[in-house]
Amino acid sequence: MTSSNRTINRVILFVLGLVSVVVGLAMGAGVLPAVRDALRPYMTIPDRVEVPAASLWVVAAACLVVVVLALVWVLTRGRGGTAIAVRESVGDDEVTVNVALVRDVIDHELAGVRDVVSSKVDVYTVRKHRAARLRVAVRRGGDAVTVLDAVDAAITTLDRTLGRQVPVLVHLTGGTHVPVSKVSRVV
Repeated sequence: MTSSNRTINRVILFVLGLVSVVVGLAMGAGVLPAVRDALRPYMTIPDRVEVPAASLWVVAAACLVVVVLALVWVLTRGRGGTAIAVRESVGDDEVTVNVALVRDVIDHELAGVRDVVSSKVDVYTVRKHRAARLRVAVRRGGDAVTVLDAVDAAITTLDRTLGRQVPVLVHLTGGTHVPVSKVSRVV
């Protein structure tokens, strides 16, 4: 269950893109007259720049490394998230349960619990199996034990609704002094 901060991802990609554009313009300014003429109002560029061919290859290789690292960063973020909570196939028939049903069941079951501020359910594919992550925000000064009992009851209702047990990671945040995590039925 990989989760990463989207803002940090976007900032890193923006900076990498900006650096790549600046390096490309700087390289082009020394080689292409059209680029040099376009940049002349904004910066002073000499009419002739002598850059050894070996240096250009080093800069090109560095840019290639930056692009490859950016692609690796993009392709490895947020892996595993899925909108499908359960998929059952029997013969030619297939039943697919969306994560929205899981969210609705959990929200309905936790609606009457006084110490629960909010809950969020995400489903991930982990080693070819689907597992849910349930994050529950507890009211400040709330009783974590009561909330965990309510969450256990909600998960039991979810299992009955789906007709099978789904591995669930429960993470309580907010009102407790220390975040409490509980793993339920990990495969």
